[in-house]
Amino acid sequence: QASSLVTIIFFGEWAEQPDAVQSSSYWIGLVYGLTLVLIFFAFIRTRLTFFFCLKASQHLHDAAAEAVLRAKIEFFDTNPLGRILNRFSADVGIADDQLPLTLVDFLVGFFLAIGSVATAIVSLPMTLLALPPLLWYFVRLRKIFVTTTRELKRLEGLARSPTYAMIGEALSGVATMRANDAIGFFQKKFEDVHDAHGRAFFAFVASSRWFAIRMDFIAFVFMSVTSLLAVLFQDQGWLSISPAVLGMCLTLLLQMAGTNFPWVVRQSAEVVNQMISVERVSAFGHLPSEAPLVTNYDDKVGAEWPIEPSISTTNLTVRYRASLPP
Repeated sequence: QASSLVTIIFFGEWAEQPDAVQSSSYWIGLVYGLTLVLIFFAFIRTRLTFFFCLKASQHLHDAAAEAVLRAKIEFFDTNPLGRILNRFSADVGIADDQLPLTLVDFLVGFFLAIGSVATAIVSLPMTLLALPPLLWYFVRLRKIFVTTTRELKRLEGLARSPTYAMIGEALSGVATMRANDAIGFFQKKFEDVHDAHGRAFFAFVASSRWFAIRMDFIAFVFMSVTSLLAVLFQDQGWLSISPAVLGMCLTLLLQMAGTNFPWVVRQSAEVVNQMISVERVSAFGHLPSEAPLVTNYDDKVGAEWPIEPSISTTNLTVRYRASLPP
């Protein structure tokens, strides 16, 4: 972002030079050099972000797969197949495909918004008059939005699991459903499950639209106040503002108000929501495991073990799972 702002400033200075000076080797080399530096930094930023995100997702998937393969039998008795498939399909897909793109969009937009606001504050100090109330309103709205959408995203993920489970049940038990004339019952049950998932997803989309309208309001109020104060201060002679600097500030603020700021805030909340999928996959990576396949005790016993194959028990009490009574 720093290289982008420096490039914009020098482009404005280059545009103000006479035609003969603009075509000089100094300015041509400076413009091309800044452009190449900006492209290089953009490539490195995107490359590193995707690399680390995909490596992290691969590590989560491998840990979850190894933990599920070594999980206890009670795990498969208490978790339906659809829930397990949901973790390894939808949640892993979000961590692989959607989260890296969302994270890149958020980071790019975040630094662009910070650069725009910082440039406006340095060049037009009168914008500080409008910043505190808008900042307070923004923090309050974002807290409400993130808290709400985090739970809605978690509910949407939970409501998606029965859909996968019923699809597997239908494929494996289609002969039984036809033999008992239960296709209509199963269809009605699947529609209820699908509607429950649709309600959670629609609530998430509606909350996003609610938040976007208010973010547009904050951005355009900040843009309008900045423009009016800049014209007022310049007209009254209270502050001398360079036309090139004013144009750059208004261009950055207009870009931020039109698309960047609302998009960045929504993407920041979307990163938090998509981290729910990472949390769900990570939970599978910490499942209690069965006993190790090979232990140190195996090396202590000889090939003749057991010598007397018999089992003796005294006052033995067993239970099927730790949560059940003996």
